[in-house]
Amino acid sequence: MKGNCAGCPVLSNLLLPEASSEQISRLECIFRPTRLHRNQVLFVEGGSAQHLFGLRSGLVKMVNLLENGKERIVRVLFPGAIFGFEALAKATYPVTAVVLQDSDICIVPGDEFSALLRSSADVALGVVQYLVGEVTRGRTQIADMSFKDARMRVATFLLSLVPPDQFKSSGNAALTLPFSSLEIGEMLELSPETVSRTWGALRRDGVIEKHGRRLVIQNLEKLQDVAHR
Repeated sequence: MKGNCAGCPVLSNLLLPEASSEQISRLECIFRPTRLHRNQVLFVEGGSAQHLFGLRSGLVKMVNLLENGKERIVRVLFPGAIFGFEALAKATYPVTAVVLQDSDICIVPGDEFSALLRSSADVALGVVQYLVGEVTRGRTQIADMSFKDARMRVATFLLSLVPPDQFKSSGNAALTLPFSSLEIGEMLELSPETVSRTWGALRRDGVIEKHGRRLVIQNLEKLQDVAHR
């Protein structure tokens, strides 16, 4: 991050719009920028929480280890995400964090971040606001799993992968899915067969075109209608 923090989505989540240059500089000083590659592990489930992380670019998945030895994806993190808050409570990490694609990740020791929060009310307020958003996201996710059918869940998932600027600039979007149908099914609590049938239904309706993991959303507005129907 140092020397290249302009427009950083992590800083925008930690700081209020009226943050001073001094506050921004203090954040720059405690974060350690790191370039990580696909399949690298940031921390493991049950491990001592000692660091917080900010995802500047790329993707990170959170997984739980099941009794049968398999992993279940419980969440995907996108640029701007801040995670590892367990380090502030000197707790253990409840999940394993794995890099999904080459990513720029900023790391800060929990003790240093705690000291910053004690000395900067604005940063502390920014963190509170971010965590409130995380609670709201979690509640929405639970509601989605409880009340949405397969098409609505898949549509909601696809919308979460679309960069915000594509919503503003066009009625379509192209992306490469970072997961297989099996992994998407695990996240959405659907069978792989149901996910595959849903791809077919969305294709027939003219909402998407899909070739392997390469997917084109042909009508973002229609996809939004499916997600919220």
